[in-house]
Amino acid sequence: MPNDIPRRASRVVRAVVFRSLLATVGAAALARQAAAQLPSASAASLGMGDNYTAIARGFAAVSWNPANLGLASNPDFSLSFLGARGTGDLGPVTLKDVSAYGGQILPDAVRDEWMRRIDAGKGESGNIGAGLTYLALNVGNIGFQAATSVSGDANLAPGAIELALYGNAGRTGTARDVSLAGSHLTTAVTSTFAFALALPFKTDLGTISFGATAKYIVGNALLHGEDRGSVLGAAPTTVDVRFPVVVSDTSGGTAVGNHGRGLGLDLGAAYQGGALTASVAVQNVVNSFRWDAETFYYYPLQAFFNADTSYNVTRPQPLSTAPADVQAWVTSLRFHPTIAFGAALQASSRLTLTAEMRQQVGAGLALEERTHMGIGAQLRVLPFIPLRAGAAYVTGGYLLTAGTGLELGAVNITASVQDRHTAHGRSPGAAVGISFGSR
Repeated sequence: MPNDIPRRASRVVRAVVFRSLLATVGAAALARQAAAQLPSASAASLGMGDNYTAIARGFAAVSWNPANLGLASNPDFSLSFLGARGTGDLGPVTLKDVSAYGGQILPDAVRDEWMRRIDAGKGESGNIGAGLTYLALNVGNIGFQAATSVSGDANLAPGAIELALYGNAGRTGTARDVSLAGSHLTTAVTSTFAFALALPFKTDLGTISFGATAKYIVGNALLHGEDRGSVLGAAPTTVDVRFPVVVSDTSGGTAVGNHGRGLGLDLGAAYQGGALTASVAVQNVVNSFRWDAETFYYYPLQAFFNADTSYNVTRPQPLSTAPADVQAWVTSLRFHPTIAFGAALQASSRLTLTAEMRQQVGAGLALEERTHMGIGAQLRVLPFIPLRAGAAYVTGGYLLTAGTGLELGAVNITASVQDRHTAHGRSPGAAVGISFGSR
């Protein structure tokens, strides 16, 4: 029995922690600003570095700044459907690193170098973000958008990675205690239905507009788990895994896809005078969204093995049976306000410049970077082929973007790409969309 413990320990740890990471990555298949609560319906916004608060018009203004619906340059009608965007990263050992050794025995030097990077980064982390806009439109100064957003982040502690790469003996070849402290994961899926209205006022100096977006938010799914002191002991050989998880009910019935709900309100103001547009927006000035604890299960995910005793607890239980701090995970995951300031300049008939600063206030669901400061540009060398580029500092790194499109009368086909640099390395992203009347 004692000699069998390391093998069983490795199997248990991998089952608990690595399945959790896979659940986070897999959520991207269901569908940072890549997946905000109400994702951008405009693929062009990504091409300009998501510096779009001052330049968004038509259906795009619903999520960026409803006040823009009242500006003189706003189209009378615009429509977009099935616009998609997404991004993700994994590091400090990236997917490119892993794929380079697919199907091969990992060399010792590479394995040691990976562990040095993971130790320095305090774990192996991954993030995903995706947004799908089913329909977005505007008729004059009224707008509507229906969309789903996905976000996820996970971290595997250095001890978990060391166990996977080296086994129970670890890097030194001598068994020692291995801790999984710091391992966690969160995946959230929400859908939002939004109605926007702008009230413009014309003055001698230009147009001043005030707007509001009212939102109804539905919580479709949530998975959250954290390590609670898991240790693989060396003397005596023991495995003690404690990784509780709360997850929304997916067994069927009326609760599926409806695990929380609430109302939200965004407010905005904009000024347009000549070639200049200035814009300010506050998302989630009010947000009553709450996850419904009655539709969640609690998985203790506990396992213990040593020379004399073994047990595991993995069956789901009502969330009400979980410790109070575990129950609080569900109630604490909420949406908090984000303040955005933007300016745009129509430098010429072919060139548009824009700049933006955004800041999230408070800690909640991590659907986008807390801080964003950037610039963007759109150039029309040919009237029907816009070229877009953008750059921004974001929390933990920076991003570079580019995009283009084909505008055939009222029909617009748009595509944008993103190269996001974080503490984990490079993170690609993309957005595509078809629209009518506006980008």
